[in-house]
Amino acid sequence: MGVFSFLNYLGIISVDVEIIIAIAFILYSVITVYISLGSGDRASLVFATILFLAGVIFLVKSYYKITDTRGTIFSSILFITGAVMFILFIENPKEKILLAPSIIMFLLSIVSIIFLKNIGLFNLVNKVGNIFDVFWPVLLLVLGISIFLNRKK
Repeated sequence: MGVFSFLNYLGIISVDVEIIIAIAFILYSVITVYISLGSGDRASLVFATILFLAGVIFLVKSYYKITDTRGTIFSSILFITGAVMFILFIENPKEKILLAPSIIMFLLSIVSIIFLKNIGLFNLVNKVGNIFDVFWPVLLLVLGISIFLNRKK
């Protein structure tokens, strides 16, 4: 990632920073998944799967110049959750309990993309996101104060 950023800074290549991050996420996660699949290191496997799909999302977002991504976040979370469960099932096929939720999450992500856009819920998500952008510091303060007041003495 540093080499791409340096070459971009020198003007040798012209690549958006988001694409550089996406490529770094994808390369790191492919290597990590390859190493983790046989070793039983499930935490690295989950982390690498999430990074891979986040890298794909960054790549698609910047390649297709998608500016408003709030509507796709919910679908992406569903898809990434399904993918993590499916990778964990592939890592240990004896845990068949992970297969059904992964398929359900995949299907829910597809349904959310198709139907929620037609219903107009993406506009609602944007409105809620705009409100959250304004009030998130207040929410963090309230959460911090509640944790501080409810701590064990």
